[in-house]
Amino acid sequence: MKLVPYHRFEITSPLKRDEALAAVSSRIEERKWFRMRWPSSDNDERFDGTVTANSFNITRIMGYRNSFAPVVDGEVHDAGRFSRIVITMKPHVLVLALLPMLAIVLVAGLVGMGSFWPGLAMMALIYVMVLGGFWFEANKLEQTLRKIFQAM
Repeated sequence: MKLVPYHRFEITSPLKRDEALAAVSSRIEERKWFRMRWPSSDNDERFDGTVTANSFNITRIMGYRNSFAPVVDGEVHDAGRFSRIVITMKPHVLVLALLPMLAIVLVAGLVGMGSFWPGLAMMALIYVMVLGGFWFEANKLEQTLRKIFQAM
């Protein structure tokens, strides 16, 4: 597990660029504000998001709630008979915006009360929660994407 919730990697696929985009597009459902959730292995290859001419932006449809799950940005490039897919996983932008604000409020409140160490321990706990939630999903997503694109 890396110490930063950010993962970038490449997949070489035997699929052509259009076939690779079609493979991911066939597993994308429309975005919904409310979705009934139920944990199941059927959810591993279900996504919501968008696909454009040479890229995609997706999130996995999970049967549970994980605010720290990665958002996947992918670029598909032609590479002769193959395609090269560059994938970037990072937390949702709202998570990245709210965590520093939470840390500032937490530290300011606890330092103002004269207790520094409990604030530091709380920040460490939040950091571990973010990393755990992110990397749990990122590892699962990487395996799923390698399967979808028939990675070599």
